[in-house]
Amino acid sequence: MADPHIKSPMDFWDYFTVIVYRSGFVLATIMLPLLIILPSPQLGYSGCLIAATMLASSVHLYLKNFRIVFQYAMWLGLLCAIFNQAELALGATFFVIGGLSFKEYFCFRVFGLNFQPIFMALLWLSLMLNWVLMSQILTAIVTLLLFILSIQKWRMPLHFDIGDKTKYQI
Repeated sequence: MADPHIKSPMDFWDYFTVIVYRSGFVLATIMLPLLIILPSPQLGYSGCLIAATMLASSVHLYLKNFRIVFQYAMWLGLLCAIFNQAELALGATFFVIGGLSFKEYFCFRVFGLNFQPIFMALLWLSLMLNWVLMSQILTAIVTLLLFILSIQKWRMPLHFDIGDKTKYQI
């Protein structure tokens, strides 16, 4: 997590990864509802995979252990998608989106955002068990929280995501 009061010099890749990361939240906000709105969830599923990949590939976390957990979870999710294990791939996707939403809670203190990992896990379970009403309610909640988070992220300067470059574990 970055320090907003520190403005480290940013190169092209810093700008690029911050924009990709923030765009991942926006894409997740758009694609999550498509999982339950469209007759075929394929577009929503693919969009969520892409969104979580954008998030995991471009996350700026000082602690290497946490950064690697999210990145490797998404790698496993992508492998599951390749090997037609859509349920597991979606679980990895929701883990990344929920976990990084939780990380962002400490920046913005958006009410409910700290429960996003639980909401995402329950949404995954309700989708797997075909609990339609529960899926609809949880999708509305997580989408609203992601929408608020996306707005908050894009309102702040890009350097807030980077913080102090000397604190990153390589």
